[in-house]
Amino acid sequence: MEKFLWLEGEWNYENVVPPAPFSPAYGDIGSAKYALSDDRNWLYSVSPDGRQSPQITFDPLSKQWIYILMRGSYGVLRSAEGWHGDQISFSGEMTMVGINCDWRMTWTRQSSDRFFFVNEERNEDGSWAYIDEWRFQRKG
Repeated sequence: MEKFLWLEGEWNYENVVPPAPFSPAYGDIGSAKYALSDDRNWLYSVSPDGRQSPQITFDPLSKQWIYILMRGSYGVLRSAEGWHGDQISFSGEMTMVGINCDWRMTWTRQSSDRFFFVNEERNEDGSWAYIDEWRFQRKG
């Protein structure tokens, strides 16, 4: 979990979504908080009311990073490759708004105070289609 320690703390984010066939481009802003579990085996997302939800861990048996989706989107994404420099990609099957899809999230650490991730969905031909980008800046 040492690779994710820098995420602990409070962040402001901007979610940038390009236009789609049935919706215009839009953006969303907000804040997020991450905390490390007491046993240091999980990175939790912390909701505004203080509830902690497990989000990222490392499974030493499979040697994979695991990312869990449990709010609005549901699934378990994995990264067998792990970190390459300041980037890690999680992928796998998930369900969003009742639709199953093959998903990839690529996280890029820009500094200890900035990161972003890009969401992509696999097309029928196997290529990846850009969905949106989440940009984070540490508070303070």
